[in-house]
Amino acid sequence: MQAVTSGLRSRPGDGWSSAAVARIYLTLLALSVFIWILWVSRSVIQWIAISAFLAVAINPLVGLLMRRARMRRGGAIGVVYLLGTGALAGAALVFIPPLVDAATGLVEAIPGYIERVQRSTLIQDLDREYDVLDQVRERATDLLSTLAGPNVAVDAASRVVNGLVALVSIAVICFLLSLYGPRLRAWVESQFGGHTRVRVTSVLDGMYKVIAGYVVGVLLVALCGATAAAVFMWVAGVPYIPVLALWVALMAFIPLVGATLGAVPYVIVAFFQGWPVGVAALVFLAVYQQVENNLVQPLIHRRTVQLNPLWIIIAVLVGSQLLGITGALVAIPVAGILQVLVQDWAAERRRRDDGSDDEGMTAVTGGPDPAAEPAPST
Repeated sequence: MQAVTSGLRSRPGDGWSSAAVARIYLTLLALSVFIWILWVSRSVIQWIAISAFLAVAINPLVGLLMRRARMRRGGAIGVVYLLGTGALAGAALVFIPPLVDAATGLVEAIPGYIERVQRSTLIQDLDREYDVLDQVRERATDLLSTLAGPNVAVDAASRVVNGLVALVSIAVICFLLSLYGPRLRAWVESQFGGHTRVRVTSVLDGMYKVIAGYVVGVLLVALCGATAAAVFMWVAGVPYIPVLALWVALMAFIPLVGATLGAVPYVIVAFFQGWPVGVAALVFLAVYQQVENNLVQPLIHRRTVQLNPLWIIIAVLVGSQLLGITGALVAIPVAGILQVLVQDWAAERRRRDDGSDDEGMTAVTGGPDPAAEPAPST
């Protein structure tokens, strides 16, 4: 009787077999191990993501050198690296001395700014009511004692070493991705045929445009923001222009709130020059943000995949929670890549629903099927 029951349960549809349970268990175990490996190696994944973005960003210049100078790809990448290193060294020689002077002057001026704040009627009233100044002094003393602790130097040295390792690793990975990227893409496309290959090519092109447009666009937006802020500070007589403009450029890489964070220091310094200058700084910030949001960014990113502002906010918040500042930086291009994939999936669904390969091919590639028309003769 037990043998008969066992035989019935082993039939398809009568229950879970031991082999099926084992496969499910092994699949879940492999998935758990894979997720654990991803979590442990998240720093390396960040390096690879940054390297991929940089490799895509330098690819147009590499291609230009290969076409015009008839160089091999490895040599063209080396020239781009040399040009980038020379540009950074030249910028350091030009900007670091005035930047150090401006930073030194700003640090020396901080006690005077604090004294002005202490003489403020509002601050004096708050101090009488809530002992604000004593609390600030106590917090400042605690902060200084923490910074002077024995582990600060060790932590700082460790961060410097880790930063150098990350920088070298990113440079090497970027070089290799840029060198072997076309071969890797050709290999991926060769694994498919017919309509599927056209879809894969279209999706890869869309991803490339999103990443390249985002990297170049952010650099241009940062340059425009820093230049505009420097011009305003020069006209308004706000000091410490190099260090404040550099801060504006760095903050421009942070989506959504970067322009506001970049403006906070020069607005504060402007108010210390007089309330009319401070008000002018606020007006400039409001006007420039409108110009950047409605003119500069659309003009720069007109060839990239456009995202709804709601999706941008969600992507930045999720990215910052997962990977911190790095996640916030790469959130928008990742969201653009996901949008390309969703658009391709929707186009394929429409093609299948219509039952027309030609319409699906047009929807994916933006034009007629290249296999259906002969290439134009030159």
